[in-house]
Amino acid sequence: MVKKHKIIGFSSSLIALAIAAPSHAEITLLDKNPQSNSLLAPLSLQVGGSIRPEWIFTNGPDASKSNKRGHDGGSRIRFRADYKLTDHTSVIGYYEWGINVPHFLGMKGNYETGTLRDRQRQLYAGFKDDRYGTLTYGHQYGIYYSVVGIKSDVWDNDGHAGATGIGFSGDYDGASRPKNSIMYKNTFGPVTVSANYLLPEDQKDDGSGTGRSYRRNHGAGFGFDYAIMPTLSWAAAYSSTEANVKNSTTQKGYNQQVSGTALTWQPGNWYLTSTASYYKDFVPSTRNHTVSHYFAGSGYGLEEFVGYTFNIDKPFLKSIQPYVAVDSLRLKGDENYHANHVYLGAGTEMGHGLSVYVERTIATTTDNEPDSTWITVFYNF
Repeated sequence: MVKKHKIIGFSSSLIALAIAAPSHAEITLLDKNPQSNSLLAPLSLQVGGSIRPEWIFTNGPDASKSNKRGHDGGSRIRFRADYKLTDHTSVIGYYEWGINVPHFLGMKGNYETGTLRDRQRQLYAGFKDDRYGTLTYGHQYGIYYSVVGIKSDVWDNDGHAGATGIGFSGDYDGASRPKNSIMYKNTFGPVTVSANYLLPEDQKDDGSGTGRSYRRNHGAGFGFDYAIMPTLSWAAAYSSTEANVKNSTTQKGYNQQVSGTALTWQPGNWYLTSTASYYKDFVPSTRNHTVSHYFAGSGYGLEEFVGYTFNIDKPFLKSIQPYVAVDSLRLKGDENYHANHVYLGAGTEMGHGLSVYVERTIATTTDNEPDSTWITVFYNF
């Protein structure tokens, strides 16, 4: 009973905090003061974040006890700085800190043993100029997610077919938030172009307990997002990463390639998006891993999402968005692997930064993934 009271108390406190808090996307700690000549006058500082308790109910046995008891669904706190050098140019910095709230609160039944209490999600700095674009260095989103993946990152249990969540590790292979990377972005009329370069990164153990590891040597990518009309956009991206997989006796180099495209249409209250991605030596093999055959040779992923937002605009009920999403992952050659999912869900926006998503996942996969129901509470500030 003590554990249940902790979960209920955590959720109740979250709701009470959301109702009492102002409805702001971010909180300004320090604003620019153009009337002052002090050293800090051009500086602005903002803080924001998202607290995300989550419950997962799986058909059949579930080895993770924290799924039904409740666990953290990806909470994070972010800090943003902007120091204005001239009318056109600023020095910018960004830090995003991922936190496991139950771990911090000592709720042992609500997080898996061995998981991290906190971690760095992003940390980068650079220059932003309204004429020449933005150049940043650090731990930040890569080309694929910035251009393609972000379009379909709109439902709860996503990431089963897009490159962001199916590679070795998004912090290393470049598909999500690569460390030690340089990113450039600029907009020319209706087209926004992006390019990045991935510097070498330290090797990372693959967690198999066999002494096998992955090391990124370098990589690069390019992408664009073309606003065909105010409500219609087409985006595409390509990235290539040179990496080594090795154990104590053997080593093999891989040229990992990811290409993807997304078409997004937003007429009125509708949001419709479709993505298609191709992978070469990117997705880890579904068979027994060896150094010489660590990645599936090639494969592709497809995603579709359709949602319509009903604006209610009441004090504690702002909007409801029912949606349907589907995805499909196919790995070719010796893998003979497929994973298809259908998602039926609804996101309810209550105001004051509080929203709730309820979603049913229907799975048809080679490895017999069970169906599941996801419930996630978001408190965004």
